[in-house]
Amino acid sequence: MKQAADAGPCGPILVVDDDPTTVRALAQVLRTEGYEVLEAFDGPSALELCREHEPSMIVLDYMMPGMDGETVLAMLRAELDDRAPPAVLVTPGGAAQRRASRLGAVVGLEKPFVVEELLGVIASHLAAVSRGEVN
Repeated sequence: MKQAADAGPCGPILVVDDDPTTVRALAQVLRTEGYEVLEAFDGPSALELCREHEPSMIVLDYMMPGMDGETVLAMLRAELDDRAPPAVLVTPGGAAQRRASRLGAVVGLEKPFVVEELLGVIASHLAAVSRGEVN
């Protein structure tokens, strides 16, 4: 079962986290599910990849040194406006969903999260986009 097939045609998914192990693990899971994946380990790299590749979605760590996830989202929205990709915000602590809502992310997931939950969020959102239900 490849969830990417259910989502229709989509661009790459950008995984952003300052922990290389986390990025590589998530990227491998997403690739196994049939998604094209881009990897970034900090905010500036994430911004550059968004400019160059226009990902369909971002899986974004909230707490990163230098430029945190909140700043990345704000800069993307300021620069790309309605072309800014939707984000799944991943954050430690109990405020994941509240932070995600405040920042306009699709959903907030609390670390550690269940991979199947992340895959479900991605597949559901991309499928809704392909059906024209959300931008």
